[in-house]
Amino acid sequence: METGVTFESVLRKSNKLPTLPGIAIKILEAVQKERPDLQEIAEVLSTDPPLSGEVLKLINSPFFGLTRKVTSVSHAVSMLGMNVVKNMALSFALVKNFSSNGQGDFDYLRFWKYSLTTAIAARMIAEDVSAETPEDAFFLGLLHDMGNLALARCLPDQYNLVVQEAQAGQCCNFQVENQVLGFDHMDLGRHLVRSWGLPSKFWQPIGCHHCPEKLDKADKDVQTLTHILNLATLYAEMFQSDNTPTHLAMIDHFTNAYGFAEALNVDRLAVSISEETQRFFPYFEIDFEDDASYLETIERARAELINVSTDFVDQLVAQQRQIDTLRRQATHDGMTQLMNYQYFQETLNREIARSRRSQSPLTLVMADIDHFKSVNDTYGHLAGDQAIKTVADCLRANLRETDHIARYGGEEFAIVLYNIPPDEALSVIERVRQTIGDQTIYFDGQSFNITMSFGIASMQPEESLDREALIDKADKALYRAKSGGRNCCRVSKR
Repeated sequence: METGVTFESVLRKSNKLPTLPGIAIKILEAVQKERPDLQEIAEVLSTDPPLSGEVLKLINSPFFGLTRKVTSVSHAVSMLGMNVVKNMALSFALVKNFSSNGQGDFDYLRFWKYSLTTAIAARMIAEDVSAETPEDAFFLGLLHDMGNLALARCLPDQYNLVVQEAQAGQCCNFQVENQVLGFDHMDLGRHLVRSWGLPSKFWQPIGCHHCPEKLDKADKDVQTLTHILNLATLYAEMFQSDNTPTHLAMIDHFTNAYGFAEALNVDRLAVSISEETQRFFPYFEIDFEDDASYLETIERARAELINVSTDFVDQLVAQQRQIDTLRRQATHDGMTQLMNYQYFQETLNREIARSRRSQSPLTLVMADIDHFKSVNDTYGHLAGDQAIKTVADCLRANLRETDHIARYGGEEFAIVLYNIPPDEALSVIERVRQTIGDQTIYFDGQSFNITMSFGIASMQPEESLDREALIDKADKALYRAKSGGRNCCRVSKR
């Protein structure tokens, strides 16, 4: 994939990256066994009396509406089931573990208010549209923005820049993240939650909670949870925004788009989420400071929307998607969907600067398809296009998500490998070369094979190379590969 190489640098900052607390790991280990033992799960929870007390307090609250008081974790598991108790316990463990340590500017209180509001909204939406998933939806809502927490911890300067630019440009954080970093908090959150060992029904929705249309090949349950999470984030954003009418219109739009209109009363649900939040926050030791009546707020917002047609809202959503499409068209090659020449130049500048800041090695690879003119002459230009697409697919499949890949021009490609030693970079590219050579290309009843030549140039952080100098080194190595017989890799001379 052509996502930003900084992704890997974030994942490598293990001392700052959010990790699951010990009790949460034990809970997950217990429930992920082939035959989970309810008593074992109760015993794990009982090893943390404060956590058990908080879980029992919440389970006995009006949030669950039980008619009988639950007196023990075992009792809670038997009455509500393993999934409910597990998710509540994990929720308390997360909030307690990831709170302010008095360092940095990150607003943990605002973060958890937003996450808990999303969790409550997700649970309430799920209760109305999918009776089987309320507790999973709650936990998903709580987890969904962990990528933001990871960014703030690992890349505080870049995170602050993203926040400032998003506010100045009045656009979404994730859009600025992609421009500044080359990836967004959804990407990071997905990988983080997946690394914790949670199932795909959690990390898949997290990876596209602002843009569910990007969900790829998911089963119906995951798709439903993704739609629930997206609506829940819209509700949570509405409560933090001064523009309630626009958010309400967007919620109307997506409620209809997801087929939830018959099950959900959008206005009543907004008021219920607000009321439930006021009751729920104290269990997590968070004060509810907003005295606004959401019944009145929603009524005023609805009055403002009387003259706003459904077509207008549809156009608003379509316009946003068009902006995203145009942004991608401006930075990516239409044929291969890899980075284009100009965007790669900008990216390489960023990665050289990042290499110096993080004191990590950087490798640039320039590559050419061998004898490409003969492919066009023998099989036709459309077959040549197919060869280029095949190479792009092979590069994506055999490189890390954190590596930048570009179609540099014609049959030439460029790759940036971040934070990888030069000898390891050679091994990686040699494997890619062999894979491409073994790939048979089929087009219009014809089949043929191609090979590629690769020039590799690495730089250490202390070197004073700029973009042009690094490209020149890789180009010269590529020339040596081509003049030396092609279908080989050559490393630049020091």
